[in-house]
Amino acid sequence: MATCSITHATPASFIAHQAKRSLEEAIALGFLKTEVDVFIGGGLRYFTQRQDGRNLLKELRAKGYQTLADTTADIRQFSKGKLAALTADLHPPRMTEGRGDYLMRATQTALQILKQQPKGFFVMIEGSQIDWGGHANNTKYVTSEMIDFDQAIGEALRFAQQDKNTLVIVTADHETGGMSLTAGSTANGTAEAKFTTGGHTGVMVPVFAFGPGAEAFGGIYPNTAIYSKMIQALGLTRPDNHPTSGKNRSSTGQY
Repeated sequence: MATCSITHATPASFIAHQAKRSLEEAIALGFLKTEVDVFIGGGLRYFTQRQDGRNLLKELRAKGYQTLADTTADIRQFSKGKLAALTADLHPPRMTEGRGDYLMRATQTALQILKQQPKGFFVMIEGSQIDWGGHANNTKYVTSEMIDFDQAIGEALRFAQQDKNTLVIVTADHETGGMSLTAGSTANGTAEAKFTTGGHTGVMVPVFAFGPGAEAFGGIYPNTAIYSKMIQALGLTRPDNHPTSGKNRSSTGQY
C-alpha cells in the first residue's frame, strides 16, 4: 500500500515486470497476474480508463477481490478476504490537504486481513510523499508526511508487540533534498530545515528493525543487502544470480 498511485515505482516493483516505470497501464495488469491479497493506493485511472478499454476492477472482482473505488469510504469496513482498494484517480492528496490518516487506516485494514493467513504474510507500506516534500524543498510537506508515516509504523509495531512473531523493518531507498535540520522545538512541535538540492543524494539512510531477526539489520551495508537479510529472515532461498548472493561478498560497506 502507498500514498501514491499503486502503480508507482515502489509498489510496482513488488508485482510488475516492465522495462520502464512509466508503463503504468502495463504495470496495472501485473495485479491480475499475482496472488497479492491486499493492495491499497491511488491510480484508479490505470485500471478503469485504459487505452485497451479493459476494466481491471471488473476483472479483479471476477478473480475474487473485493474492490473499492470510493475516495471517501472508510477502508476499515473490510476485515477479511482479498481487497483491491483504489483511493484516488491518480495520487491521493497530501495528508494536510484531505488525505488525513488514510495510511494508518489502510495499515490497520491490511494487518487485520493478512493476519488470517495461516502461513504468515509480507506487507509493504510506503509513505510515498515524504520524497515529494524533499524534492520540493518543503519542510512542512516533509514533516507532515513523516508524522503520517510514523502513525502507520505505530500500528505495525503495536501488531508486532502483540503477535510476538512479526519483524518490522523501516527504511528508505534514498535521501531526497539534502535536508538538514537547523532549528526546532519539541515544546512547540516545530522544525526548521535547509536543503542542498531538489534531487536525491548519496546520504546514508537509517534502517530500523523490531522483532525476531532484528539484530541482522544493524551496521552499515549497501541497500541491496536488505533483500538478502529479508530472505534470510523469512527462511527462504535467494536466487543464485542475485548481485548480493556471492559467497565472497561482504555484508558491510558504504553507499
